Parts: sequence; C-alpha cells; structure tokens
Amino acid sequence: MKVSKTKLIAKLLKTNQHKKISLGLSRTRKALKYINWQKKTKSRILTCNGTSAKFSILYLIKKILIENNNTYAATFSPHIFKISERIEVNSKNISISKLKNILNKIYKIPVRLTEFEMLCLAFAEFIKSKNIQYTIGEFGLLGRKDALRALFPSPDVHIVSPILFDHLQWLKNQKGNLKTLKEIVYEKTSFLRAKKIYVSKQHTHSLRFIQHYLKNKNSFYYGRDFWLKRKKGKYFYQDKKHNFEIRSNLLGDFMYENAVLAIKVAIDEGIPLSIIKRSLTNITIPGRMQEIKSGKLRKFLPNSTLIFADGAHNSLSSKSVCTALLNKYKNKDLYAIISMISSKDPSSFLKPFKKFKKVFFVNMKQSNVYPKETLFKISKKLNIRSTISENCNEAIKSISDKRNAVFLVTGSFYYLQEII
Repeated sequence: MKVSKTKLIAKLLKTNQHKKISLGLSRTRKALKYINWQKKTKSRILTCNGTSAKFSILYLIKKILIENNNTYAATFSPHIFKISERIEVNSKNISISKLKNILNKIYKIPVRLTEFEMLCLAFAEFIKSKNIQYTIGEFGLLGRKDALRALFPSPDVHIVSPILFDHLQWLKNQKGNLKTLKEIVYEKTSFLRAKKIYVSKQHTHSLRFIQHYLKNKNSFYYGRDFWLKRKKGKYFYQDKKHNFEIRSNLLGDFMYENAVLAIKVAIDEGIPLSIIKRSLTNITIPGRMQEIKSGKLRKFLPNSTLIFADGAHNSLSSKSVCTALLNKYKNKDLYAIISMISSKDPSSFLKPFKKFKKVFFVNMKQSNVYPKETLFKISKKLNIRSTISENCNEAIKSISDKRNAVFLVTGSFYYLQEII
C-alpha cells in the first residue's frame, strides 16, 4: 500500500521524537553543526515570541514586505491545514516532497530532537543557501529555551507579543513549574539580545516585568512610542511623527493593535508609508477572525449569514474575539461552536461568551480534549446559554433563523483543521 508523503513526514517526526521533552538549546545547537548552519547572514532577522498574537503580527509584517517587493523566508507555528505551512519563502510554502527529503536528512543526525526542533532545523536547512532580504521566525511555546533562539540568538528585530498565563505545562522553573507571571515574563524576555525590541500592548502587570527585564535595551513600547487612536469608528496609527488612518477590513480593536505594531516596525525599516497603508487594506489572516466564505461549513447557511473561524484558546484571545463580534454585530444573534484541548483553562476562556445567544459544545478528533459534556457543565456554572451538539454542522442546522445569525467556530487550532 502506497503511503502519502504527509504521513511519511508525520512518521519521521514521531520516530525521531525525543521521548522525554527536557527543554533547552543543547540538542538544537549540536544538530545545527551537522547542517553547517551559519548564524551570520546578510538577511535581516525578525523574530517574535509571547503568548498570543504572534502569528497575526508577523503575518501583517509579511504582507507589508510583500507589497514592498522584499524577498523573505518565514517559519510559523502551528500550522492549520498542512505541515508545509510551517516553512514559507516568498508567499510559497515548502513542497511536501522537499520537506520530506530535508527531514530524512535530519533524521540521520545522531541527535534525538523534538518535533519543533526538527522543523526548526528543516527551516534552517531549507533557507541557508537562499538569497533573501528578510528572515522571519515565530517562536514556539517557549522563549529562553526555544529552539529558534539557537538559530537566531541576536536578531535585528524582536517583537514581544502579549504575555499571559498559557502553555504552563511546558514552562517550568527549577522546582518544576511556573507559578508567577514574573517567572513567565522572565522565560520569554530575559534572554533577548536583539538590536531593536518592540513590545505590543500588554496587561499592566506583564508590562511592569517586561520593562524590568528589558531595561537598558533599545526597546519601543505600545502606548509610549506608538499607539492606536480610535475616533468615530475609525482607527488611526500615531507616534511622535505620524498620525494617519488605518483603512483596513481587519475586525476588532485587538487586530488594529497588532497592526500599529507592524506599522511601527515597517516605518523603522524604511518602508514608504504609501506602501504600508496599501498593504493593509484587504487582509485575511488564516485562522484569526477568518471569515469563511466557502466550503462545507457554508452548506446549510444562506449567503447573508456570517461565519468566522478563530483559533483562540486562552482568556485574552477569547475576550478579544468576543468583544470584536459583539461590538460589530450588535443587532445580530451570535452563536459559538467550541471544542478545546485539555491543557487549556476552560473557565477563563468561556467567560466572555455570556452575551452570546447560544454556545454549542462539540468533540473534535484529537485525543487530549475536554469532553463536550465537561465543557457544558462548566458553562452552566458560568450562566452561559449553552448546549451539546453532535458536530459543527448539526449545531448550525439547529438554528431556525440563520439569516440574522453570526457564527464563531473557536477553541483550538486543531479543531479548525477539522472543520474549515
């Protein structure tokens, strides 16, 4: 029986997997020597870490670079549809065949690696001979011990996205776990050696710790060096030299907060304002407030019904998404269809859905998920109007007046993989 290349890639990643994930850079640094990786490059290095909004910020920067005719290579995580989305050069994902060949080469390196480490090495191997102007890297769950740091220890630009409590099962101190926000901020910022550091809008407590760890570094902060101005339903980018309207189809204050950071970076990179403005007019960010205009989810919906997909899975992202929809569609009935993996905090995630007309809980195919019955019980304690449904399509079909409905599918990127 012929096995697909995608399945062969999954097998390679699983077979070489370091069974006990002991976080650190030693394995990646050792493995990089086998592919002759050179840290010094003519390409400008731009990296980003934090808890949420990493991909959205980098995606917006990427769109500006494309509009400016810059060449680039990027590595993102996680992927939504195909693992080849993890590596991208000039708007094209790496081919499955090429990725398989590179992973076969990495598999022969006598170092046991995690899946993320293998994909970081694959990115390094793929781009090391390419002549590109920008290299973009999205950190994984970590910071100080993230494999991407081994590739790019001193980037030209580093972005700190919002930091909060999430992925705590991987963020551990010497005693075995992280219990304070200060410890989390330390893990994600204390190591930074970038020439320029840009800090997104942060919770007050996170910001205080970030400023502590970034003192005496060349840093630019949302709210101090650049900011978003809202006036009569319009959004404006402002800094000490600029003040202009952001004309875009982005949805929600939080998306425009991401946009002003991307704009600030682009301005400092010397990209003309006319190009920056033009690049943001029509944006679709995969899996982030993405309007679904075709496919199986629209099978039971009239053309006038809106449906959005967002991989939100923590309290900050769910609050941002819910607020955006509630403000935009005040005269519509809002429905959410939710499934979550078991490492997340469902109580804090679900609280913002109290104002939705109804929330449907479903099961996805992943093994490490909250049963829909568990999520339903939690929602009832939070006084959320909710029910259990067999699947996403059944939830949609159960709504009688679909013409006045807005649907949100959310809770996990894994679930988006199944239903989009």
